[in-house]
Amino acid sequence: MHTPGSTFVPPAFHSGGLRYHGMAPLVSHLKELRLLEARAYTQTAVFEAGVRFARAEGIVPAPEANHAVKAAVDEALRCKREGRSEVILFNLCGHGHFDMQAYTDYFSGKLTDASYDEAELAMALAGLPSVAA
Repeated sequence: MHTPGSTFVPPAFHSGGLRYHGMAPLVSHLKELRLLEARAYTQTAVFEAGVRFARAEGIVPAPEANHAVKAAVDEALRCKREGRSEVILFNLCGHGHFDMQAYTDYFSGKLTDASYDEAELAMALAGLPSVAA
């Protein structure tokens, strides 16, 4: 399982339900096999993508689903730049009907982007046990 460990405390930001700082064992295994790639986005970028999706499709995504929406939008824009036609599949796992306060905070500018303290992250990673693959 990919994780920065239990001693790492991420900065306090909304993060759309994604405060769990690890990847499930199956997802970790798929990443190790290079069948998928991990991407990190700021919360304002994912809310921007969610709003764009809602305006185009009429569905307000749950904030945590906006991460997948952002990746799909990025892939579509890449295809457009490269003049390629590709199938882009993503999972919209929830609607944002119970997350309207998060969208209100986004529109009012209350959501800010925070970054991890690299030194704290390095210390947390250094404390993890070494496990054979």
